[in-house]
Amino acid sequence: MPALLLYLLQVNGALLLFYAGYWLVLRRLTFYTLNRWYLLFSVGFSAAYPVVDVSAWLARPVAATTQVLGETWTYLPTAAAPAFTYWTSLEWAYWVGVGVLLLRLLAQLTGLYRIRRASRPAQWHGQQYRRVGAAMNPFSFGRTVYLNPDQHAPSELPAILRHEQVHVQQWHTLDVLVAQLTQVFCWFNPGVWLLRQAVQENLEFITDRAVLRAGLLDAKAYQYSLLKLSTLAPSAALANHFTFLTLKNRIAMMNKKRSATAYLGLYALLIPGLALLAFACAPQGEPAGDEMEVRKTSSARFDAMSDSTLFFLDGKPSSKAAVEAIPEIGIVQIHGAGGRFRGEFGPGVKRIFLVITKTGENSPATKAFRQKYGFQTRAEFEKEEAERPAKEAREREEIRQRDERFKQLPDALYILNGEPVDKEEISEINAEAIESVNVLKGKQAIEQYGEKGRNDVVIVITKNHSQSTN
Repeated sequence: MPALLLYLLQVNGALLLFYAGYWLVLRRLTFYTLNRWYLLFSVGFSAAYPVVDVSAWLARPVAATTQVLGETWTYLPTAAAPAFTYWTSLEWAYWVGVGVLLLRLLAQLTGLYRIRRASRPAQWHGQQYRRVGAAMNPFSFGRTVYLNPDQHAPSELPAILRHEQVHVQQWHTLDVLVAQLTQVFCWFNPGVWLLRQAVQENLEFITDRAVLRAGLLDAKAYQYSLLKLSTLAPSAALANHFTFLTLKNRIAMMNKKRSATAYLGLYALLIPGLALLAFACAPQGEPAGDEMEVRKTSSARFDAMSDSTLFFLDGKPSSKAAVEAIPEIGIVQIHGAGGRFRGEFGPGVKRIFLVITKTGENSPATKAFRQKYGFQTRAEFEKEEAERPAKEAREREEIRQRDERFKQLPDALYILNGEPVDKEEISEINAEAIESVNVLKGKQAIEQYGEKGRNDVVIVITKNHSQSTN
């Protein structure tokens, strides 16, 4: 599964867990401010925890190990672009949804801007607001209250302005924007839409309580004003409204008896419990294919090196820190070599690494380094890899033919270039390399080689031996 989809799976799973905890346990408690921070924490935690490596905290320390590399090593992290797959189509669908929701959010912000342009500054008994001419509900956004006083009786204005000032003073617009952005990037998750509604509803609970504590209206008069305002045209979608669609819940919570202090313990149990459950349920994804191999090779091999290792970047001397800082996607080749370079770069140097980046692959320094020390270019490496299957097939065929020749050879005494050898060594000689073959039989073989020649003697002379004796 692609990293993006795996991340989204973890984020949205955690959001569902935290919303379920809110709906089942906390939503009927009157600790509205705590609920506000709980909902914000749920968004922040869900977005952050997938990138936290808990296994690193819990891992036991292990003894350091040293990797031994061969004389040469080359790795190419670059690969051809993957074909369009099922996962690719899901990623495209996700980004289309994000784009649609972002356009919707932009349209809502544009609507707010138009309302601001059409309004003008005003005040009522020293309280600042912006006067709107249209018939709409009072609302606030950011640090500004929007109101049409002609729609309200003078006795209602203190409670209305107090309500909106609570939204302004406590920065409730930030909560709304966080919930809206979470909905944009997690649009496919029904729990996120419910979470956004919970955030806005809880903000109204906070504000209703603040208005009633101010004593500007008694509870019944305030509730009556809410019913009256619910008949007015809705205001901007992103705003903090004086009235809200969940008016029934607001009135019910205003009349609800204050929750006992003992219920505060639920937060201490619920938040750590849900966080641990999110970590426990998170899929343990591993990077796939090339990405995993790059991590295991480049980083692990570098970590295993000591001070006796030199690093070269695009043909120029560098450091381990500089090499590790390069994004893996920017590297086209990593060469490692040991024994044949000992002493060539100074006393104590046992190994070198040559790291070649996309931008420096064809630089003069890189070309000179490769030519001087015999490192393959990427094209040479790719050609060798492309020819490898055919080469291996030829080698297998040669072994098969050698085995066939071995089976067909008689059980005789074999003399190769004057030295006795076994039948297997004779079978490994390429026929084109043989200068001559002489067979001694019967009495002649016994006379020259004794009892060893009883089963005949085969004398083989190779071309190289023949030339050297001439």
